Amino acid sequence: MWRGNQTKQNLEKLIENTDFMNKRAVAVIIKDGKILLMRRIKNGREYFVFPGGGVKNDENLEDGVIREIKEEFDLGIKINKLLFQIENQGREEFYFLVKEFTGLPKISGEEKERMNINNQYYPIWLELFEIAKIPNLYPEEAKKKLEKLIKK
Repeated sequence: MWRGNQTKQNLEKLIENTDFMNKRAVAVIIKDGKILLMRRIKNGREYFVFPGGGVKNDENLEDGVIREIKEEFDLGIKINKLLFQIENQGREEFYFLVKEFTGLPKISGEEKERMNINNQYYPIWLELFEIAKIPNLYPEEAKKKLEKLIKK
C-alpha cells in the first residue's frame, strides 16, 4: 500500500512496472474544506463517484489523471501526491491528492456528450469531513480509506 511519505522514486518505479491496460487514475480534489465529486443520476438512481478514468497505454498515471480531469471537468490540475491505491472490480485504481487547479468545474468531454435524461453528470462540492455520511459514494473502499486519512 502507498503512503504519502514514500518518495517520488518509488512512484516512478511503480509506474515503470505497471500494466496500464487495466488502471484507473483518480483525483481527490480538495478546496476550502470541500471535495469535488461527480454526482451521477443513472436510470433514476443517484450516486457519487470520485472523478477520474482509465489510463491510456502511452501515458503514466499522473498524465492519465491530469487528462481525465481536463476531459471531465475542464480543469487544469497540479498533483500533490499519491494518497492510496485500491482494487475495484478487478481494476487497480490510484487516488491522487489535488489541492491546486485552474478553471471552474463544468461537465465536458464524453460525459457531456453522453448526458441525457437517463444518464446525468454534475460536478458537486461537498464538505470533506462529511463524506462518511454519504451512503451512495463509490467505491466504498476508497471512501473508507479517505475517511481514515481525514481522521489523522
